[in-house]
Amino acid sequence: MRQTLDFERFDPPVLNERMLRRKLEERQERRYVVLLAIAGALLETALVLLGLLYWTISPALGLGCFCFALISTAGGGAVAIVFVQKGGANDAFSS
Repeated sequence: MRQTLDFERFDPPVLNERMLRRKLEERQERRYVVLLAIAGALLETALVLLGLLYWTISPALGLGCFCFALISTAGGGAVAIVFVQKGGANDAFSS
């Protein structure tokens, strides 16, 4: 294993339990965000497939499913852009 810091010349970085817990929370938040994005994509896919199924029965209902999927995707994209510009979960909800 390659040593990244030379502790004979420099003091080791300060590390405490609170910092480690915060890192763990950040990793969990990232996992939740990824799972939420996957769930949203699956929901949009289900809506499009439902629209295709309803297209033969009622074109208006199928078009409604397509429009809802499109609007929902656009809204989710806008929320994602704002979330990223704010700096993630920590800064997005603090202001």
